[in-house]
Amino acid sequence: MSLSTTQPVPKDLREQMLKRISAMPEDEVVELYELVLLTEKIRVRREISDQADQENAQGLWANLPEIVRAYRSSRKPA
Repeated sequence: MSLSTTQPVPKDLREQMLKRISAMPEDEVVELYELVLLTEKIRVRREISDQADQENAQGLWANLPEIVRAYRSSRKPA
């Protein structure tokens, strides 16, 4: 059983969030900022992964193992 439940989103969510943020101590604002950055990172990763899956399905990555091998062999010390 999940401990979290979905709450209805208030119509004035933006206003409520801005009020809460304005009233927060600075250290909590920093934590909120870090959470926002984490959320954005997850969104970007998902987007990039979806694009890579589409490109792979189109065969655009078919020669990737060869490219990686060639790059690695060119970077090996003599």
